[in-house]
Amino acid sequence: MSTNSFSWPAGLQNSAFYFLTSEDFGYELTILSTGLNRKQIWTLELNHDETVYMKNRFERYLTTDKCGAVKCESEKRIDDGKFNVEFSPDGSGRWAFKSEKYGRYLSGIDQKVVCSSRKVSEKELWYVPMARHPQIVLSNKRRKRYFGLVGNKIICRDRIPWGQNSIFTLEYHMGKYLIKTSDNRYLHKDGNLTGSKEPGTHFTWELRVNSEPKIEGIAFRDDEGKYLAGVGSMSATLKTGKKTITDEEIFQLDDSHPQVVFVAPNENNVSIQSGFGLSAITEQESEKETFQIEFDYATKKWYIITSDYKYWSVSKSNKIEATSASRNPDCLFHFEWICGAVAVIAANGKYVGIQPNCQMIANSSGIGAKNIFRIKLINRHMLVLQGDYGYVGKKSPSSKEPVYSCNKTMYEVLQLEHGDNGVYYIKGDNGKYWNLKNTTISPTGINPQPFILEFMGHCVLAIRAPNTKYINGEKSGGFEATTQVIQKSCLWRF
Repeated sequence: MSTNSFSWPAGLQNSAFYFLTSEDFGYELTILSTGLNRKQIWTLELNHDETVYMKNRFERYLTTDKCGAVKCESEKRIDDGKFNVEFSPDGSGRWAFKSEKYGRYLSGIDQKVVCSSRKVSEKELWYVPMARHPQIVLSNKRRKRYFGLVGNKIICRDRIPWGQNSIFTLEYHMGKYLIKTSDNRYLHKDGNLTGSKEPGTHFTWELRVNSEPKIEGIAFRDDEGKYLAGVGSMSATLKTGKKTITDEEIFQLDDSHPQVVFVAPNENNVSIQSGFGLSAITEQESEKETFQIEFDYATKKWYIITSDYKYWSVSKSNKIEATSASRNPDCLFHFEWICGAVAVIAANGKYVGIQPNCQMIANSSGIGAKNIFRIKLINRHMLVLQGDYGYVGKKSPSSKEPVYSCNKTMYEVLQLEHGDNGVYYIKGDNGKYWNLKNTTISPTGINPQPFILEFMGHCVLAIRAPNTKYINGEKSGGFEATTQVIQKSCLWRF
């Protein structure tokens, strides 16, 4: 996001369900693909004058000329690439893009892209699926709070999105989205939750930018043209209300940081129960023992944060405390993975361990038994995996022996269960456990097999299979445990 525009990645899919594609060579544009992968992702840059530019992965902008020819060669935002967005009034969730300079609409006709029509027909209407990971946390623009599942409602009340009940999964279907809770229920427009995809659970979405009042974000609209908002003076309930948009109807969709429990070498959980000091003294898994880990791209290290948003840091006496209200160099920690366990290096360059009184301290120059921790992921019981080539899903859903592919357009929601000693058991959507057969992953198991998750970046992990090798993704869709050392193809957004 910049001061002049609000950016969002999305695909443009014509009414015949083919995606606008920017090919690798010659800046060629086609409409041939039925999948949303790298070539089909466009960054929509909305400006405060309510116009939009569209940019491909090579930072080239889509433009048209007075004859209606469409190209994607410009390295700068020029008037030929400025479009107005019109949301279809038919409730289909489709958008039309009108050249501000020439007054003509972008069309996908017979596998070609033109911008020549003065009127909107089926050829000028585009489905616009979001090109982002579907598991999100949801905050409101005005209230500056996050929504979470409470009983039979989704309530806006949390300063920090804490726990699995703050995570929602967006399910896309032909221009519309369903909002799914962590217990597999769907939001109804009346604010209640239901177990089925019934009428009233489908919402179209709009990107909205305005200068005064300042609005930048996402709006969701129901089948009556009413927008989702937090309704109520205090703990607002998420449901539709008005047919107009203010900052009350504007949302931010953010990635969910992992929230974890650190299991210390003494098999107790690290806790903030005693003041600001950190000690491994309990078997509980309450908010006091749950910490959010946030990746810092610049240093490739991690911030570790308590539920009241205090940062772990190393003191002058080498003790690990949670006293800082803001980020500083003393708050950065490095994770060194060791067969699914982790050694934590503090900002003083020493390994973190525990003292005889169970307090956390960073005073070891090498790794010993007291420096080995396990990290247990708490806020993700549902898992959606996304790699460079698409989502992970079954290659042949109807097969008796299903295997996985990593280049699917639609994702599969996996179930994550905790095992002993830091391992995880993973279930497919058929209720069967992941099994390793040679190097292939198949959801066919009655009994679970152990997998290890290692956090490698912002909402990115590597998965170590029972054969001690990492699961690797290939452009062809291959999804197998074949790699001894983590490579880029072993990294999965979650």
